[in-house]
Amino acid sequence: MNIRTRLALQFTLLVALLLTCGLSAIYYLQRKSTHDLFEQRLTERAQLTAALYLEADEQSWAVTEKVRQRLLHELPGEIMGIYDQRGNPRFLQEPSTRFPASLLAQLLHKPRVVSTVGGRQTVGIFYNDNQGNFRILVSALNVTGQDQLAYLRLVMAAVLVVSLGLSFGLGWLFAKSAFEPVRLIVQHARRIGVSDLHLRVPVGKSHDELTELAETFNLMIQRLQAAFQQQQSFISNASHELRTPLTAMIGELDITLNRPRPLAMYQEALSSTLAEAQKLKDIVNRLLQLAQLDANELDLPVGSLLRLDEVLYAACEEISVTHPGQQVSVQIGQLPDNTEELTIPGDENLFRLALTNLIGNACKFSDGRPVLCTLSYEGSRLLLCVIDQGIGIAPEDLAHIRQAFFRAENARAFSGFGVGLSLAVKIIELHGGALEIESELRKGTTMRVVLPLRG
Repeated sequence: MNIRTRLALQFTLLVALLLTCGLSAIYYLQRKSTHDLFEQRLTERAQLTAALYLEADEQSWAVTEKVRQRLLHELPGEIMGIYDQRGNPRFLQEPSTRFPASLLAQLLHKPRVVSTVGGRQTVGIFYNDNQGNFRILVSALNVTGQDQLAYLRLVMAAVLVVSLGLSFGLGWLFAKSAFEPVRLIVQHARRIGVSDLHLRVPVGKSHDELTELAETFNLMIQRLQAAFQQQQSFISNASHELRTPLTAMIGELDITLNRPRPLAMYQEALSSTLAEAQKLKDIVNRLLQLAQLDANELDLPVGSLLRLDEVLYAACEEISVTHPGQQVSVQIGQLPDNTEELTIPGDENLFRLALTNLIGNACKFSDGRPVLCTLSYEGSRLLLCVIDQGIGIAPEDLAHIRQAFFRAENARAFSGFGVGLSLAVKIIELHGGALEIESELRKGTTMRVVLPLRG
């Protein structure tokens, strides 16, 4: 059962409940009114009976005749009875259907009693006359009232059935109209495949929940498109980076094994192959680290702490070994009064790897120009900057520079795999920080690591 039909049924059930309650209330009030009116009519006939038989000696003939004429029109199944103090019938022949003795007994203590058994209503009154105390009872069938109630029930049943049918039909139409935007969203979503991620579902102008749903769906498609593009770029670049050392190794070995060679040439070939294998190992190791960070498989050791200034100096010392002759200076700016705030939760080796990647990139792309590392704090943030005077990054490349294996056009002349920056970003984010990049082509780049100040 689809949602439209289910909503139509729920709407119909709600209408049925409301109609049933409303019609039941109307029927109850009508039934009570019919009962009360007939009861009042029986009371009047009991009073007329008293006036005809007990007050005839005290009123004129014309009044008595008028009362008698009013009593000529009997009610359906009407029976009357006049009883004295001892319970003996007077003036009228005792009816074949005797009145219950309990009603006669109640009239000794109450001025008026009423009773309803089945469709028969009975009213009894206590009448004090100069001839004595009498009990007058009148009983009849309210045939007209029962017929009216039966007709009312028939009309109500018809109204209920017709209303439920209309409610279901209108509810289904309204549900269909309300879910038409959903149908369009589903229809367009089915057309979107891996090769059609540029397509979007239509967004309405009503600014309601369905519009929000369409916008959210489009945002999800946009993210998927970006993820697929990043994946394709990653696969393309990774294949290229992995293929380069493998091609060099295979080519070197093919040439070496082509014919017998002196021992020195074999050693030279093996050394070259070993260097290419080492490059391949570095690429695989970095890919493994990057994959672990992407899958959230790397966690910071519980309770481990690192001090930023010490890690910065250690990273610079490591760079002096890998980049001999490169000038890297450290400048410590304004720091918190409490130097313990320079200590943050984290893995010292992992964070040093991130800083080494950032400083190493700055050295590589600076072409021998000095690199400056600064450490300071601003408000509730610790700022660690790596500033170079290198080739810079083009504005159109800044949006992609964090992707693994992405290399800007002006960086292809330099050695590298395009993994270091992406790895550094993941490590910094793992430590609760963020990496901000500012760059100007052919003037240099500033990598700013922003970390929350330890409270």
